[in-house]
Amino acid sequence: MTVKDDFTRFFTLYRHYSDKKVESVELKVSAEDVRQGEIYVTDLQLQEGNQATGEIPNTRDVLKLETFNIDEKQNAVSGGNVYQGDEPQVFTDKTKRFFNVMGRGFETIAIPNVFHEDYRKELLTTGLDLTLWPKDDYDFLRVSTFYGGTVEDDNKKTYTDETLSENPLNKRYTREFCFSGGNVGDEIKINASGQYASVNGNLVPLGVQRFDVGQESDYNGSYTVQYKNRQRFMALPVGATRIKIDFMKKEQQEDLIYMVNGGIGFHGLAEFTQWSWGASKF
Repeated sequence: MTVKDDFTRFFTLYRHYSDKKVESVELKVSAEDVRQGEIYVTDLQLQEGNQATGEIPNTRDVLKLETFNIDEKQNAVSGGNVYQGDEPQVFTDKTKRFFNVMGRGFETIAIPNVFHEDYRKELLTTGLDLTLWPKDDYDFLRVSTFYGGTVEDDNKKTYTDETLSENPLNKRYTREFCFSGGNVGDEIKINASGQYASVNGNLVPLGVQRFDVGQESDYNGSYTVQYKNRQRFMALPVGATRIKIDFMKKEQQEDLIYMVNGGIGFHGLAEFTQWSWGASKF
């Protein structure tokens, strides 16, 4: 049986026509000094830039979905237990981990992608399915990774007013997913496993989006400030990953309108499956 380690990764750099989009790719494979045999080709990946970054393998071909058991009796005290409702149960062959999340305002949560039954098990990066319910109306929501920083180029900052240089929307992160304003009790979903996002069951557009996040003015008068973002789903590498959840409200000072931490409370659910290296279909 062919397994992952039997494959060889090849890299090459193309500098021609770097300003054009790729419409199609034609791959031709040739072999020399071979009498007979078989050639298997898996994935072809194109990346921008001159450095190869990590790849996400095709789960259907080379990965194994991990299962686990949940024994609710494991942490029960011995003897004399009185249960006022359902007694502890044992659930077997479960495939989805889940964690309750809650917070207020700008919150950072840590989600552990580890195999709790055996921490030595080698796992792979997986996608995060996140559901949130706010406890108040909000004007803007950004969910992101913890990795990023302040935008240094003044021309690329969201707000150019000097008094807003430290505004949270003048900081960018490696992965962000944003939502325009909504209401208390909205069901907000960012579903990496299904590759969709929704609010109250209504799908949210993917790709590059623009959001109205305030108002500034210059010598030509007032203008609407927009936050441009490429919507990216959240991923969980092995270990604990920090995810930022920022519910924002608008604030106004004369002609200046901008987003701030509105102290909005929320609760939610973080879910994900876990994968390890398996064998290919071949």
